[in-house]
Amino acid sequence: MKLKKNYFQFSIFLIFLLFALIIRSYNINSEDFWTDEIFAFFTSEPNISFKETLVRTLSSNFNCLYDFLLKFFHSLFGYDVYVSRYFSLFLSFFSLITFALLFNKVSNFNSLIFGFFILSINLFHIRYSIEVRSYILTFFLTTLFIYLNFRNEKQEEKLNLIKLIFIVFVAILMVLSHAFTLLVLGSFVLYKIIKFIKFQKFNLFEVSLVLSLILISSLYLFVYLPVNIKFADQLLGLSPHWIKQLKPSFYTNFYFSQYFGSRILGLIHLFVLFYLIYKFRLKLFREINIFTFFVILLFFSYFIPIVYGYLFSPVLISRYIMFTLIPIIFLLAHFTFQLSSKTKRYMIVILICFTSLINHIFYENTFKQFYTETYPTKPQFKAALNAINKSGEKYLTVRNYSAKEKNTNEAYINYVKKYIEKKDLKLRYFKVDNADIPKSFWVINIRDTIKKDYTIPQKLTNYDIKKNIFFNSLEIILLSR
Repeated sequence: MKLKKNYFQFSIFLIFLLFALIIRSYNINSEDFWTDEIFAFFTSEPNISFKETLVRTLSSNFNCLYDFLLKFFHSLFGYDVYVSRYFSLFLSFFSLITFALLFNKVSNFNSLIFGFFILSINLFHIRYSIEVRSYILTFFLTTLFIYLNFRNEKQEEKLNLIKLIFIVFVAILMVLSHAFTLLVLGSFVLYKIIKFIKFQKFNLFEVSLVLSLILISSLYLFVYLPVNIKFADQLLGLSPHWIKQLKPSFYTNFYFSQYFGSRILGLIHLFVLFYLIYKFRLKLFREINIFTFFVILLFFSYFIPIVYGYLFSPVLISRYIMFTLIPIIFLLAHFTFQLSSKTKRYMIVILICFTSLINHIFYENTFKQFYTETYPTKPQFKAALNAINKSGEKYLTVRNYSAKEKNTNEAYINYVKKYIEKKDLKLRYFKVDNADIPKSFWVINIRDTIKKDYTIPQKLTNYDIKKNIFFNSLEIILLSR
């Protein structure tokens, strides 16, 4: 009977996993890259040296690990504008598996299925599962770090030298994936210190782990980041120029509306989470277990960036703390099935599942992509290049951008050239700086992050704008003299 039950449970999990992968992989390349993805694509070119890859990634962001792993992926499967997103999908698959394995360690099957369902249809996880950026890698590594540290709900793993080295290695990968994972390491160190104080129990390996995590965090903050900031010429330090100060409305949902798809859904998840934390507050802070760590992680993931933002400059945006989905979903799913009242349990499960499914079926592209045409949200390079190809004018160039980030022009030009190569279009790219400029040509103006209207540069004052066509946040302009 137990064997049959295990097969049944495993079959249910596989169905949910397959479902999660289908909604992530279907139409994976239906949208083209936006600027951040174009930077990652440019940085991860496989045919350049290690040094040049490092220069490119340090010039554009603080997070080098994803770019180097993507470079390796490109070297295996080709440097193609349609290949890159499969790397993120690959990471997404392993993040789902690790998430389920962790749930299986620390909770029961009902909670596992409920939590896995929430993650499988989570809009934030779906979005970054197919985006060429480091956030899904950060989510996976954070889940793996937590998995390696906890044996079950109440106990951490018994450490030996091999396990200690592996955990420290994963921690290094985490901070190289995204700077905000320092919040995970810091929260875990605080959790261990609280547990040491409360129970007066520790051993050499646990102390070594805590000291190692403190050392990793210190080296990153005081050695790597200052070098990176100086190299990238980030005059605003840790705060990129495009991050704005938090609005008062932030404190009514804490990004939950972005995480779960709408303001109503966000408020439902937030209210249920607060209710469960309050309901089980004594259990959380008496036992000091993995769920205590999750509460600490949630608190400091918001508190520290918010305080830093008000004291110095804003640094907090939702995707930087995407890993907070882990404690949010774990706390929701686990404590829902700890409620003594079956009525309350089923009410929460039905409320979250029903409202989420309704939102996906009628309002989000997650399900609509299977039965109707969806609308693009990113620059439409393919449509723009096809329009140029059909126009009869075969010459094109990319607008020259004077952006604060280095490599902006090179990244855009590289992506356009690789797209032309992928689609095998008979188009000819040229630089306006060249002496021989065609009498008529198209200018590609990418407007997803730099929203300025195109103005004819001084060198082209004898040209007039004959036509301009918009493709979402991308514009093509026909110039002629």
